[in-house]
Amino acid sequence: MVRTENVISERRSTAGDAAVDGLLAGAGGGIAMAAVLVASGLLAGAGPASTPARFDPSGAGTASPLTGGLIHLAVSAVYGLLFGVIYRLIGRGRPAGRATGALIGLGYGLILFLIAQGLASIPAGAPMREIPAVHFALAHLVYGLVTGWLVARS
Repeated sequence: MVRTENVISERRSTAGDAAVDGLLAGAGGGIAMAAVLVASGLLAGAGPASTPARFDPSGAGTASPLTGGLIHLAVSAVYGLLFGVIYRLIGRGRPAGRATGALIGLGYGLILFLIAQGLASIPAGAPMREIPAVHFALAHLVYGLVTGWLVARS
């Protein structure tokens, strides 16, 4: 009788696996980011549904919190996919540890924040622009931290 070993514990090393890990980690980071934004909105006196509604591109009058939340989650997942591939390329598939992943993620979150602040496609009067920059920056840092930590542990 031939004994087979369990190979599930082997480290994933393909770009596709890194992309899927990043996609899932980005969704997790997006949830953490949304929690920070909703909490900061609550502290500012806004209702819990008003923050996700700001991410709905249909406009302030007809904005849906569900649509805005789903769009935010989808964008977070796609950015996480990109992070997963970048993280794999930086480490060339070697595990770097959760702390290193979190630090790289913080840098990634900061870059995303700077890009988001400079996006010309978001009109000046858009509801998303009403989020205070300090809250938006903190939320992006939390996104990067969580996404980096999750990618590094997979």
